[in-house]
Formats: sequence, C-alpha cells, structure tokens
Amino acid sequence: MEAHRGNETITRYRPPGVIPLELWDLRINDHILWEMMNGDNFPKVLCGIIQKLRRGEGETRSEGPVPDVIKGFDSLFVSGGRSQEPPVLAALRELDLPVCFSRTPDHPGSVPGLRLLGGFGAGWLCDLGQSAFKICAASQSMKFGRDLQRMPIRVEVSMESIPLQRQQLRDWLSESLRIFSIRAGVPEVILFALPSRLDDAAVPETSSYIGMAGDDRLIPDAIKAAGLNPRRVLVMNDAELAALDGLCEPELQGRAKTLVITLGFGLGAALILRHPSKDIGHA
Repeated sequence: MEAHRGNETITRYRPPGVIPLELWDLRINDHILWEMMNGDNFPKVLCGIIQKLRRGEGETRSEGPVPDVIKGFDSLFVSGGRSQEPPVLAALRELDLPVCFSRTPDHPGSVPGLRLLGGFGAGWLCDLGQSAFKICAASQSMKFGRDLQRMPIRVEVSMESIPLQRQQLRDWLSESLRIFSIRAGVPEVILFALPSRLDDAAVPETSSYIGMAGDDRLIPDAIKAAGLNPRRVLVMNDAELAALDGLCEPELQGRAKTLVITLGFGLGAALILRHPSKDIGHA
C-alpha cells in the first residue's frame, strides 16, 4: 500500500509468502521473552518457546494467543548477531527439526534486499536495529551505533520526552544517511527495515525507540534532512527482511512452513509459507 506524505510516496512492502510475527513479548510465567534474553538460561528458554510454538501454543502480552498459522512449522531459520553465540548454536542444534543459520547473520536480508531494489534502480538498504543503523549499497556498507545517552531504551515513557526523542532519532538517521551518500552517491530507491510492527501505510508501532510509535513522518523527514530525493521508498519490518534470506536458502526450498527468528538486542520473528511457483515479488 502506498501512502503520500507531502511530496514523498512511502510503500509498505510485504514479501510474498511472509507473515510478520510479534513474539518478543511472549508470556513466560510472570515475565515476557524480551526480559529473559540476557539470562544465562536464555538458550534453554528459547528452545522451549520454539517447541511450544510448533504445537501452536503461546500467548503474547500485546496480542494474546499466537496465530493458528504458526502451528506445525517444519523448519527454523535463524539470523542476527546473537545467533552465533556458542550456547545458542548448541541449543538450537538439539531441536528436533531442521535448523538453518543465516550466511550473513549480522546483515540479514542484505543480499536479496539489494537484489529486490535492483528492479527499481540504484538503491540503498537501510536497516534500523535496536542497537545500530546499517546502510548498504551494491559496493558500500556502513554501520552507525546507537547512542544510548541520546536515545535511551524505552521503558516508561512520559509524553514530554517524545518530541525530543523523535528529533534525536531523526538527527541520527539523517546524519548517517548524509555520511553514507558521500561514499555511495545518491540513491534512486531506498528500502527501510524498521524494528517495529508496521500498519498498511508503513506507520511504525511500538519499539525500543521512544516516540517511534505513530510517527508517520520519521522516514520522509530523515531522508529530506539528509538532502536525498529518492524516486521511491519501501518500508518493511526487520524480521521480514531477514525472511528474504530464508526464502533464498537452498536448504529450505522443500519446506512448506519456516519460522524465522532474528536474535540481536531483541527478538524478531516471521513465518515463511512457501508457494513453489512464486519467487520474491516486487512492491
């Protein structure tokens, strides 16, 4: 779906066959999954959650019972920097189902994402994570770390803090885009991946960034402040971006239903439903 914001056209891109999932706040007794990610027993907790989801069980704090479509997935695709931690690797390999790990765990979806953009012209892939902002083009890539003093992790949010936090995020994104343009030139199309649920107009919902929820001007404002004027801007969820890798993974081509999880600062998830006659489509 396209949304017009001023002079910009923002397209909410949904990869065919990919369903975004919100699993970061799965209930685990009196906690949620996100709160347990830094504990020593996280690998065991994660595997228990995966087995539970495969049975179609589980409930999130924000959305209630998990969607029925999750039940019975026949494979797992894992990406993100934490997917390479030895305890996580060892635990996931003990699962009683095929597990495939991303070939580019720190930059999930970058290769098929840039291939997707090739249909529109010279493009950039901009992946906003919880701890860094990564930008890549055909021959360049850069990573910009999040300043937690300027942009602290959202815990309890006061309405008074939102305007400043929105501006801090815009300033960081626009300056990163401007710096990257010095190396890579001006893009014709940009694909943004955001660490948030997105509605049909590509407006983000809650994330660890204070004020991101409901901020429909975030991306166009950052692009404009960077001095860029792309012909087209596509926006997707970061787990959907990771799922592009899973769609291309040879080991998974015969699998009907693949659960995708990204492990980094937080946990993202998506579900791949395979249709053998279809490939990655365009927006």
